[in-house]
Amino acid sequence: MSTLQETTPRLADLLADLDATAPATGLLDESAKREVRRAVLTAVCVPGYQVPFGSREMPVARGWGSGGLQVTLAVIGERDTVKVIDQGDDAGVNATNLRRMIAATERCADTTDSRDATVVQTRHRVPEQPLSDDQVLVLQVPVPEPLRGVQRSTAECDRMHAEGDYAAIWVSLYEDLVRNGVITRSTGYPVLVGGRYVMATTPIPRWDVPRLHHSPQLNLFGAGREKRIYAVPPYTDVEPLTFDDVPFEVEGAPDTRCAHCGAGDTFLVEAGAGRMICSDTEWCARVTEGDVDAAAHTAVAPLHLLPDPAARVRTATAAPRPARAAPSPPARTGPEWTLRASGLGKVHGPGGADAAAGTGPEHGTAVSPSTGAIVAAWNVGFDVAPGEALGLIGESGSGKSTVLRCVVGEERPTTGSVHLAAVDGGATDLLTLDAATRRRLRIDVLGFVHQDPSAGLALGVSAGGNIAERLTAAGWRSYHAIRARAAELLDRVEVPLSRMDDPVGTFSGGMRQRVQIAKALATDPAVLLLDEPTTGLDASVAAGVLDLLRGLLAERDVAAVVVSHDFAVIEALTERALVMQLGRVVEQGLTDQLFADPHHPYTQRLVAAARR
Repeated sequence: MSTLQETTPRLADLLADLDATAPATGLLDESAKREVRRAVLTAVCVPGYQVPFGSREMPVARGWGSGGLQVTLAVIGERDTVKVIDQGDDAGVNATNLRRMIAATERCADTTDSRDATVVQTRHRVPEQPLSDDQVLVLQVPVPEPLRGVQRSTAECDRMHAEGDYAAIWVSLYEDLVRNGVITRSTGYPVLVGGRYVMATTPIPRWDVPRLHHSPQLNLFGAGREKRIYAVPPYTDVEPLTFDDVPFEVEGAPDTRCAHCGAGDTFLVEAGAGRMICSDTEWCARVTEGDVDAAAHTAVAPLHLLPDPAARVRTATAAPRPARAAPSPPARTGPEWTLRASGLGKVHGPGGADAAAGTGPEHGTAVSPSTGAIVAAWNVGFDVAPGEALGLIGESGSGKSTVLRCVVGEERPTTGSVHLAAVDGGATDLLTLDAATRRRLRIDVLGFVHQDPSAGLALGVSAGGNIAERLTAAGWRSYHAIRARAAELLDRVEVPLSRMDDPVGTFSGGMRQRVQIAKALATDPAVLLLDEPTTGLDASVAAGVLDLLRGLLAERDVAAVVVSHDFAVIEALTERALVMQLGRVVEQGLTDQLFADPHHPYTQRLVAAARR
């Protein structure tokens, strides 16, 4: 905490106030204030992280911002001076009433001069007056969650923040560039705080975003409805998310000036009749009076980020021409296999490994007679070499898809191990890794093609955007390189480039599956897992997808595992196969031999069905 106290004098006051026993005054009682202060201190310790707090929402007028008000009331004291800004104006009805109410209930002074204020509560703006390290800026936040527009599940949002999984945000920026040639997002522009958490800058405009970077003041964001507080401590890195080859822009245009004061280095808003005026009315009045440090203000104004039409992306024209260079196979090191699974078993229900007794083909059931659990798969093992395709075949419920989900990490097996040559030379059991690390492997090493394309694609996102999701998750930050890679892959899977920027929800089932295959191959994974890749497709469409997959597997040094209930699919794509029934492997061998001379009665039935 000593480091925090040295960062800004205000934090020392907050720490002292946690132990305060002063009588309750104002709108918040002391226990509520302490809870907010604790949340504030946590937010300062973890910049950009949304800290929940349990204080009640303030019963205030619409537009006053209950979250910002709670933070202000918790951090302000009798020695402070408060200023309130509403959309840049401190003389409006909301700003005036809120300022008077805070001053009256907290027994502090109030002002309309940013230089005199110790606490500035604001909506929509950072004051044009540069602030200092003994000031606190409190922002009222209507929507704190930057992932709200791309993810509805709050639990999934929490996971994405915890793992730094922000590919969906990058895709939203990519899609904006595709549609408009620029990123049009104004308020709420996403920023990376302290190199760790993505934060929404709601409700300030893009103009103010660069002014948060290494700002001397303590910035506190309060959301009343969602009961969240987050912070940008003094001198913290705040970087707007933008592609390396697409410059970040603020609002405005060069040589545009305020119609009142003539300033050309402030955030301007329309005033009718084609005129622009300063959003910050206090600053505008002081410029007119000559009561400003113009040089100091210009030094921090983001004039270098004004739009440059010559540097903007032009994507409304033809899609990029794909590069058709064949991929170079990686140098082989370590074991001869790329993927190895040993003794995999999955039990749904009680009993664990003990539930497996009395189940399987010889007993004619997958239901444990002792516990009633479902033994979906048991003692399944295989390995796959680079450039080899292995098939898992069986009827629905045979356990083949369960095995695949255990390998990819979508299910936690009851027993067994999974190894990848690309991870510690095959020495590490992937099942011992945490969920976040395994999800990372699904981006870098494993490509997964789902039976239902909607499980592997965002249907409201363009074909190129779906591929961009995987590439940005892998760390790609060049917009043009992402476009070129997406075009190359879509061309390879025979999706017309004229449809590259169309939402995949408008595509046919076969074309969606082709896009999903392209997405799975985007990062050149060492292993490709295909779960019923042609199920639900018309015969002619399925034949086209099989031809495509056959060609892709032949040209890439990738290890593939293909799951299907159709022996014709397994025969077309694989060299070896495992036949599964009721969770067990009943026969295995070369695919051609299994098809020509099946030994197990179950395999014979599958082959007979394929020959009809």
